[in-house]
Amino acid sequence: MSHSVSLTLRMLSDWHIGAGTGQYGRLSRQVLKDEKHGLPFVPAKSLNGVWRDGCEIAARALDTETATGIWHSWVDYLFGYQPAFLSAEAGETPAAPARHPRPAALRYLGPLRLSGGLGPAIAGDRRLLDAVTFVKPGVAHDPSTGAARDDMLRFDEMARGGVTLEGAAELPAGLTEEELGCARALLWAGARLVEGIGAKRRRGSGRCRLDLGGAGLPPSGDDLARWTENPVPPPDPEGPPQPDSAGRPVAGDGWEHVVMRMTLDAPLLAHHRTVGNLVEGRDHVPGWILLGPVLKRLGSPAAAAAARCGDLVVTPATPQVGGARGRPVPRVFERDKEDRDVYLNRMAEGHPKGRSFKRVREGYVTAAPNVAVEAPEFVLRMHNTIEDRSQRPAQALGGVYVYQALKPGTVLVAEVRARRGILADGWWTSLEGRWQLGRSRKDDYGLVSVTAEPAEPAEPASEAVPITTGGRLSVWLLSDVLVRDGRLAPSDDPRDLAALLVRTFAAAGAEGVKLVPVLHERDRTPTSYEVARTDSWHRKWRLPRPVLLGFAAGGCLTFAVEAGRIGADVLAEVERSGIGERRGEGFGQIRINDPLLMNKAPEGGGGRPHEQPGPAARKLPTTDPGHAGARLIETAAWRAEIWRLAEERAARPDEVLGAIVDLSATRLNALRRLFDHLGEEPDALEARVVRLTGRWNAPHITTAIRTLLARQDVWETLGFDDRGGLCLTVDGPDALPRELRAEALRSLLTACLAAHVRRNAHARRNAHGRGEAGTRKEARPEEARA
Repeated sequence: MSHSVSLTLRMLSDWHIGAGTGQYGRLSRQVLKDEKHGLPFVPAKSLNGVWRDGCEIAARALDTETATGIWHSWVDYLFGYQPAFLSAEAGETPAAPARHPRPAALRYLGPLRLSGGLGPAIAGDRRLLDAVTFVKPGVAHDPSTGAARDDMLRFDEMARGGVTLEGAAELPAGLTEEELGCARALLWAGARLVEGIGAKRRRGSGRCRLDLGGAGLPPSGDDLARWTENPVPPPDPEGPPQPDSAGRPVAGDGWEHVVMRMTLDAPLLAHHRTVGNLVEGRDHVPGWILLGPVLKRLGSPAAAAAARCGDLVVTPATPQVGGARGRPVPRVFERDKEDRDVYLNRMAEGHPKGRSFKRVREGYVTAAPNVAVEAPEFVLRMHNTIEDRSQRPAQALGGVYVYQALKPGTVLVAEVRARRGILADGWWTSLEGRWQLGRSRKDDYGLVSVTAEPAEPAEPASEAVPITTGGRLSVWLLSDVLVRDGRLAPSDDPRDLAALLVRTFAAAGAEGVKLVPVLHERDRTPTSYEVARTDSWHRKWRLPRPVLLGFAAGGCLTFAVEAGRIGADVLAEVERSGIGERRGEGFGQIRINDPLLMNKAPEGGGGRPHEQPGPAARKLPTTDPGHAGARLIETAAWRAEIWRLAEERAARPDEVLGAIVDLSATRLNALRRLFDHLGEEPDALEARVVRLTGRWNAPHITTAIRTLLARQDVWETLGFDDRGGLCLTVDGPDALPRELRAEALRSLLTACLAAHVRRNAHARRNAHGRGEAGTRKEARPEEARA
């Protein structure tokens, strides 16, 4: 059982953690917001950087200003090695031998989000969402003259301070009491030294306080003195796994099928390739990523041995389409360029004349007859690596880079198949829970919720059973297939795939089968495939894995059966066990003579189901952790709505101002001095009115001003009818009208006075213009007579 650490980040000032984008003509820099609610959050990567800096400062003090020591070792253990940073004090130079990368022991359970039920409560109203952030203007200054530079005005989006964000992290199980005490002491000391986060934190923005909670946190004074005086070194790095001598387990007849559904709680990055500073993720999770976590949770030597010999198979996790596991779209599918809902199956039908089609290269389909083609959605997240000295992104350390990952909320479906008798009854229950998968899974990525349930084995897809001489096999590759030629080199030749199928059929009991690839036919393309390359890293061994070349998922190949007989039981066995190498990791999954390939493409390509609106968010009580932040946000939303309604009411200022509209512009401007005192007691405010209007000799004006400033129906005058809808807290409808009454009246009167003065000035300009024009028109006859 891991040791949990709760994180509470209190933002003491306005803050900005950027998304790396802006809005043309409006914003220069936008705040990073989540995809579910559109609310700002603090990524675990950002917190990890400033927290590590604080722990390094604490370690330097505890190790008496040396760059080596027990506490520096604890920093490397908790946060991992930094191979890009070469420390001259530690004796590491570019010529020094490189250390194996050591992963971080401290793992975050996602980013830090607004505390309590504040997030769901805000997400229901656009006005509340807009109140969470505001726009702050800025300008760049010339470092030499100190003057503002030309054309350097910018507008940055800022998140409001005063809110509290919460998250969680965990330390690995297996730490002794002394080791756990040292880890907690260092983490607590580093948290005390975290003073700012995000952009502009050296100029007042992003001031914060990081508090830790959980068992043993915060540590007492006696505990701190104990661990700092007598520290113990961190555990040694986990060594490479030892060879498993377990033999092949005895398997029974048939297979057990378990369906795993994975709901992404955070973006998931299954690395595909790196293009420049863009790290592209796959649209699915390969089986070789899932196999390790599956074996770890099963915890049986028999499971690992079964995976090596193909008796345990973990298929790739593909997006759910139509409630079922999606299958890669066949390469023989083409889509009409004009009507995207019209598809063409080049394996079963010819190319129609007068129409233009384009091959579908991505997406997943459901089973026939209700076919839908869908593609998962991605999110782009920008990150950077900060250099310690300049405190800016440095290209030598990685600079700015972008992750393209699967969007949170995506549901992936995978299958785990095991031969009967290998694993204990109910083994699939150990697969349920929260997993962390893919790249950067220690912080913001790869957090998924997994459910598992047994399912009936799928029936073979072939309709013509048995397949005899003269028949055909239409093979649809549901995953990458690894094939070798006669020289044991990776091959993408269909003839080598045919030889592999023959050997697989023979192992399943079909002797004497002979297959020949069918490459070309008139008006049809019975074979269409691509080559896939898989690059990966072996985390346990801390070494790169061999590059794997083979047939890409989605490929479709047709083979003519020149001899032999293939029974239904053989087809079922081959489809369930797979073909080729590394079948336990999900390679080699195929379907033979699937109805989707044998028939014409369906009409229409399906569509995404509409999301159902969630339940209405509840208002937060005073005991909720997000109550303080909710009060801050709802107050900002009320102020924005008050000013909007005041501007609308200013279209008819005479209805609000009443008798004082006859005053001169000078006296109207003098009234503005009273607006800052609207919250005072009535007697004090009345005395101010009398002092201001005493020399005007207009008692009716004094009475009108006194009545105007004391009016209690300001909310009805504004037309603010949706006061309850803009409240996030239970006590908001009672507290906010009382607290903001004076501000609402001030905004209303200010807007109406400004509109009235502008209207009078405009009328005088028009009258003056007409008078000058009339004078010129009358003078022209006299000039003519002269």
